[in-house]
Amino acid sequence: MSFKQYRAIDIALFIIMYAACEFLTVKAATVWFDEPYSISIMLPLLVMVMMRWDWFASINAVAYALIFVFLQKGTIGQYVIYLIGNLGCMLTVSWLLKTGKQKVKESFFMSMAFLLISFLLMEVFRGLASVVVLGSNIRVIIQFIFTDMLSLVFGVLMLIVVRRVDGLFEDQKQYLLRINSHENSVDGGWEDE
Repeated sequence: MSFKQYRAIDIALFIIMYAACEFLTVKAATVWFDEPYSISIMLPLLVMVMMRWDWFASINAVAYALIFVFLQKGTIGQYVIYLIGNLGCMLTVSWLLKTGKQKVKESFFMSMAFLLISFLLMEVFRGLASVVVLGSNIRVIIQFIFTDMLSLVFGVLMLIVVRRVDGLFEDQKQYLLRINSHENSVDGGWEDE
């Protein structure tokens, strides 16, 4: 399997995982329990994919927005708002690359900063899109932040867990090189005939 195939499969698996989890979340909140609050895993999954694939995570950002609004039976305006919000979140990749993925991966505080910056950018861009598309008041940004606060808390808990799983919250090129290097050092670099 080539590196590009691995990346495509990995990105697709994260989209499938998100769609399945979001479907269950929407069903739980609207059909099974009829609760006004729900938790979305959009943010933590997007943060993980940004760490793994940097700008290629834009594919997931678009897919997650489309899936989310579709499952919520949203309007065209909501599609635009969530697409802009998720793509605005992608600006965090610039910070991630400048700071260094390894530094963010290894430091709890840098990992949490990465999550929080992503969250704030997502909410600000959603709010700004809402102002432009729906004519909302600029205070809608605060509403977006407070509406998604439970999702942020869940994102923090999820990131604490995934940081402990080898290779999950890590640049995948570096991860594959590290694994390959480890395998070569274990078997002495000899290839099987």
